[in-house]
Amino acid sequence: MKKLYVSFLAVMAAGTFHAQVKNINAPRLDKRTSFEVGSSVAQKPSAEAKATTIWSDNFSTAANWSIGSTGSNPEQWHIINTPTSIPVSVLSPFASPTAANGFLFVNSDANNTGDMDGTPIITTATTVNSIDCSAHSVVKLKYNHNFRWWHDTRGVSVSGDNGVTWHDYEMSNETTYSTPNQNSGNPEVTIVDVSQWCAGSSQVKVRFYYNDNDYWGWYWAVDDVELYVPEANDLKLNSIYWGSTGFWAERLAYYQVPASQVTEIEFSGVVENIGAQDQQDGVFTATVGAFSSASAATPVLVGNVDTLACNASFTPGTATATLSLSGAVTMGNNDGDATNNALANFASIAINPYVYSRDNGTALSGSFNGGMGFEVGNIFDIFANTNIGGGSVYINGAAEVGTEMYLKLYSIDPASGDFVYVDETGPYVLTSNDIDAEVTLSFLGGNYPLNAGESYLLVAGSNGDGGATNDLVVGTAGPAPEQTCYYYDMTDLTWYYTTSQPMVRMNFDPALGVKEANSTFGLEVAPNPAADATTVTFTVKNTSDASITVIDMAGKVVATQTLSGVNGTQAVEINTSTLNSGMYTVNVTANGTAVSQKLAVRK
Repeated sequence: MKKLYVSFLAVMAAGTFHAQVKNINAPRLDKRTSFEVGSSVAQKPSAEAKATTIWSDNFSTAANWSIGSTGSNPEQWHIINTPTSIPVSVLSPFASPTAANGFLFVNSDANNTGDMDGTPIITTATTVNSIDCSAHSVVKLKYNHNFRWWHDTRGVSVSGDNGVTWHDYEMSNETTYSTPNQNSGNPEVTIVDVSQWCAGSSQVKVRFYYNDNDYWGWYWAVDDVELYVPEANDLKLNSIYWGSTGFWAERLAYYQVPASQVTEIEFSGVVENIGAQDQQDGVFTATVGAFSSASAATPVLVGNVDTLACNASFTPGTATATLSLSGAVTMGNNDGDATNNALANFASIAINPYVYSRDNGTALSGSFNGGMGFEVGNIFDIFANTNIGGGSVYINGAAEVGTEMYLKLYSIDPASGDFVYVDETGPYVLTSNDIDAEVTLSFLGGNYPLNAGESYLLVAGSNGDGGATNDLVVGTAGPAPEQTCYYYDMTDLTWYYTTSQPMVRMNFDPALGVKEANSTFGLEVAPNPAADATTVTFTVKNTSDASITVIDMAGKVVATQTLSGVNGTQAVEINTSTLNSGMYTVNVTANGTAVSQKLAVRK
């Protein structure tokens, strides 16, 4: 299984996370842990401006481009007209405006058998004819594209001297990628200011380059390329950065917030100047119902992307309500294209009694491990003391009926940052009604106290079926901030971080923490969790020998007792003082029938 190891020293130096949180050094997930099913990624807001086009090309004429290749793998750029060729289902078909007329496409995914197989793909596509930009003092390059990133390098180059020298604008390289999501938009629209090399030149050329760096990368599709003179004044609101900041020291967006965890929500606008002139007074304003807050007037220079933070945060009331978030950017000058200034109803926040959720409720794909054991879930900050009795997970449609899964809760060691086991649910077997639906489960130990000012990790998991089927596939709902969602791979016993948002949710309903007795024999194990001892209580209706065994997660019997000729209710104490903290299975056998219940040992 391929893994991607990424350094985040820059993030740590910037103080985004607590320095003691060891798990921020977890590597990123590998290429094949996301299960793509028939959904689509939302198209990003258009970057179109009221501008003067100098030159454009939609790849309908292959002769306009020269294809080159220096890699040992014969795969290279192709000009094709089948938008469904995209190998990632949530990004297919390619949704550029003229994809059906032709687009550039290179596909590493279909042309390598594994990482470092010795056949790298290195290819370029260059305009055959020079482009005259001599009459223009400002020139920008824009293109539509679609990709999924994994170790591959991609970018665009321009030349102002007919291809003698080239200047690269790299989008991604072998070890880093500028956004947390591996998937692009569909289409992604990228704008680059190339005035330094192209303005005033009559010998401009454009080149797209791709290198999979001898890794089993993904692909790149490019279409609708344009050199243009931008509107003089044009600010664009790219996105809204919102959420609440707690112990994890990352602003996390919570789409469902229980009344007990209502706290202040902060807002910032990610604003780009795609015009030809610097703007000295960009202002971002966020609105939630009757609440409105603006940023300070901030310079946004040509080509820059700046984050404009609102002066005031917003604290919702505790009454059940659904709140809609919108935002807009303004400036003193008249904006040449006001259509890209606002994001209306960008997100909704549901204040409710019990559910705590970081996903937006829309399942786009899923996380799995090819039938092998894994766990995946989210960091949650706790802002007020509460109790948790269980949680829920949305099951992706590719999951298998009959899969045995569970939820598990971890606390965070404040000194080392390690994930520390707290509790889990009993095993649950998925039915047909659970597929493409939410499953809610209770912890074995009942209601567990969560402390204000701490963070916890809630995961859904499965021990797998040895790779026989997909087994568990956990729904994911688009991108998540780096180092805030985690994935445990049981094949290499390693924690990774994932940038696909798992649909795993906390639930503070106290009724979830009320344990139900085992119907057969009336089996009860209490206290559970146990420290030094627990009592196994059961009822035998017909005189019989009975046996009790305690088995650890590795299948080893760690305690056993045999009872002869018992009848009626039995209460047997089990010494757990010598057992390590963790999960165990208590098996009771009598009258030819065996029943079991999970036991948590917590020291």
